Amino acid sequence: MATWAQFMEAEPDMAALGLQLLHAHNLAYLGTVRADGAPRVHPVAPFIISGRLYVSTPAESPKARDQVRDGRYVMHLLPGKDDDEFVIRGRVAPVTEPAAKRMLVERGPHWVREDGWIFEYDIDQADTAHWVNVGQPGTYAERRRWRSAAAGRQ
Repeated sequence: MATWAQFMEAEPDMAALGLQLLHAHNLAYLGTVRADGAPRVHPVAPFIISGRLYVSTPAESPKARDQVRDGRYVMHLLPGKDDDEFVIRGRVAPVTEPAAKRMLVERGPHWVREDGWIFEYDIDQADTAHWVNVGQPGTYAERRRWRSAAAGRQ
């Protein structure tokens, strides 16, 4: 697993695309696993503080229950210029230490609340696609994949 900062150090161009899309839309789709094993997709507003990726979730949200029960996730940021794509997957963990939660409430976006859940996302794999000749004959994707050293050993 890798933090956002570790991913950014290993693959600065891929991370730059992720940041560009995150700042352009402030929105992503989070895929979680329901209790019955089916996938569930949620709109979320990720944010980065001190090189770590977070999402704040209301306490009663189904996505919070999914993440507490099964820490696997996939996150797809909204497409960018020429339909550029950025997807990460890995494991998520709730931030439970009171001082850490307070810091994230103070430094995070206005919607981060101490009475809700705050989750931190570690990254096992990142994928990007840059579409060349968009809207023209011969359109194709230039794809890249990065895997954390820990993910490579699994």
